[in-house]
Amino acid sequence: MAMTAEHEQLPCGVELEALVIQVTDSQPPVEPAHQNNCPYCQSALRGLRQGWGTVQSLTREPVPIPPRLTAQIMARVRTLARYVVDSILLGHPRGETRISRTVLGQVIQRIACSVPGVVFASAKPIPHDPPEPARLSVAIRLVVAFGPAIETLTHTVRHVIDRRVPTLTGAQLSRIDITIEDIAELAD
Repeated sequence: MAMTAEHEQLPCGVELEALVIQVTDSQPPVEPAHQNNCPYCQSALRGLRQGWGTVQSLTREPVPIPPRLTAQIMARVRTLARYVVDSILLGHPRGETRISRTVLGQVIQRIACSVPGVVFASAKPIPHDPPEPARLSVAIRLVVAFGPAIETLTHTVRHVIDRRVPTLTGAQLSRIDITIEDIAELAD
């Protein structure tokens, strides 16, 4: 049935929409005396009640799930989960920012390499379980120069990373694990 801007009326002048609302919302009639004696209203109400009853019975029937729908939904959920796990999420009133863990690792690596006495750094962000949108931990492997005290050097690396990463990326670090992989002699 095509929808029109004009209201459909029964031959008696009653708008069909008023009868539809009466039946679907269980409202009392606007003009009970007219409705009880009018054959047009009575006929329309019978048809509407029968049709509405059919609609109501259909709403109580279970809806069969298409065979592949569950698999498609789960594939999408897995994709979205990977998307969340592979990045941190920074919320903002005007939108959201996602920074990949790869980029965070590179930022942390460069910050660690800026500390005097660090020859090489490799950083691997570690997601939390359960995931926290703007927090992460990091595992750092370092090659350090022979000479400076290792404990002092690792303390400095932690301090610099903990101070600069939130400023540069917005990410908050829960934990910074450092492994010294090698010691290198620096050429004079």
